[in-house]
Amino acid sequence: MVNFAPAAFAVETDAGWETATRFANRLLRSQRRVLLVTGGIPEGSNALAAGSFVIPMTPAFDSGLSAPVEVDTLRAEAEEAGVELVSLDGSAGLLAAPLAPLRVGLYGGGGAPFNHAAVLAECGFSLRFVSDADILGGALNTVDVLVVPGGGFRAMHGQIEPLGEEGTRAIATFVRQGGMYVGSCAGAYDCAVTSEAFIQSCPAQRSLQMINARVWNGGDGELGGLQSPGVGVLRVRTTRPDHPVMFGLPPAFDLTHYNGPVFELLDAPVVQGASFAAGLAAFDGWTERFTPAEAFMGAPNGKETLLQRAIAADLFSVVAGELGTGRVVAFGSHPEFGFDLPMHDWSAPARMLVNAILWQAMNHCPGTSTPWSYRSVPGPVSLPRGAALDAVAPLASAVTDRAAALRARSIEPRPRWLMPDYALSVFGAAPDEIWTRSLADMASLAHQASRLTASLRDSLSDYGDAVLPKPVADAVLQVDRWVLEERPPEWCQDGGYQGVLALLRTAIRMCDEALARWDVTLGPPAGPYAYFDTNPYHLVAGSYLAAVGCMVGAVQLLRALVAEVDMAQHLAAVGPKQLLAAGR
Repeated sequence: MVNFAPAAFAVETDAGWETATRFANRLLRSQRRVLLVTGGIPEGSNALAAGSFVIPMTPAFDSGLSAPVEVDTLRAEAEEAGVELVSLDGSAGLLAAPLAPLRVGLYGGGGAPFNHAAVLAECGFSLRFVSDADILGGALNTVDVLVVPGGGFRAMHGQIEPLGEEGTRAIATFVRQGGMYVGSCAGAYDCAVTSEAFIQSCPAQRSLQMINARVWNGGDGELGGLQSPGVGVLRVRTTRPDHPVMFGLPPAFDLTHYNGPVFELLDAPVVQGASFAAGLAAFDGWTERFTPAEAFMGAPNGKETLLQRAIAADLFSVVAGELGTGRVVAFGSHPEFGFDLPMHDWSAPARMLVNAILWQAMNHCPGTSTPWSYRSVPGPVSLPRGAALDAVAPLASAVTDRAAALRARSIEPRPRWLMPDYALSVFGAAPDEIWTRSLADMASLAHQASRLTASLRDSLSDYGDAVLPKPVADAVLQVDRWVLEERPPEWCQDGGYQGVLALLRTAIRMCDEALARWDVTLGPPAGPYAYFDTNPYHLVAGSYLAAVGCMVGAVQLLRALVAEVDMAQHLAAVGPKQLLAAGR
């Protein structure tokens, strides 16, 4: 009996899009050919959903393949990765775009890029952090995508001002010449059309306007140019299911929003060389886990909220467009955040972030960016290899101790700093509930940090004293960097990227300050984000910049490192066989 090889295999993504994307990136990073389904041939019988992956097996099916692919090898890899391959006989027509392996740069010069790192690393993308100084030094030549996260204490100003006019122009040029910009919350505001008042306060932002969508909720509020709709889980509806960013997303879904921009599409282009913007997801409602900004400091006044006005005006949470030969995606909300209070358990909305990177990957020519490696980037190295990980567990244990010390302090009667006029409500929860839950979350996150560190240690110990294969050696250098790096305070960075140990030390320091300030007397109430550095609530639990947020950052970095070491071990195992099966 003759066993005929299929023309191609499909990997469907409806149920397990994270695993499927990770497998696709494994193949791409070992020089195999993978395509993304964008639709069926008109009048054809294709049943594959847009967003599925196709792995061609013969040049007769895909002329981009130079030689047949070894079937048994692919099946073994798919089984090891937990992916089901669906045989295609080539009889049904489909439209698909070849994918290129990409390097993703995460902006670390302000804000909180850690959830992005965990999502993208666990989906198999190659990552590096870039600071404002890196960008000014030409680092955009080494990446294909720049992801800019939500902001720090100074929101958009804290991200843009360190870049200055030179840095913002460098980013816009990068996109015009084929790069991609992806922004969340403040990062999305940074690239949009804003008010003249905001430009006067932050002149360099004008050069960073790259999409013909306007920030509808701008203003001179607490957030430095933004009127907040609120914080928590709201509801959006998909308005462009045919757009690559929205592949696989349902008609309506929950999404975490954290103060960020609301977008209106411009009827006439303002940004030279940019397409009209496409509205991809519109505001549609809210859940019981959402707190409108009007209720941050207690009961709302009963008037129509900003979110209700945005829904009535059919405005957008997610917009996308093209600039020159590049692309821009702006998430006013946070697809990388989860629905839990610390927001670290990301879920279905994160597919939009992953889809955005895949949109770039299917419009990108392989080999057009300058190669880079952690071997060529100076940074701290621990000796013997992986020794830096030994410092994580003691610091995580210290965080657990601080959380226990804070839990031991009674909040009955309620301290003044925990009353609603000093401590904002978010996620539909009152300040005292947020405080209690955050302390429990910190202990849980500390345990996760220790467990992930042990997993990394075990992975690296498999090699004993042997010389490491190059992919694994590079991953070890990445472990050292992401554990040890700490940007000196002289940079005055507003939040932003720091290594695991620096984040843990910051969490400890903030808890210690909260304990020392337990009986603090604050000045007059001055808005939901006043007294950031003196109110124990804000130091520990009040935002993703507090101690609990630092713990989330440390855990997400460790999750990303576990994923990257696993990827490196796979690439090393494929090693000499990869070109024989590549079919390029």
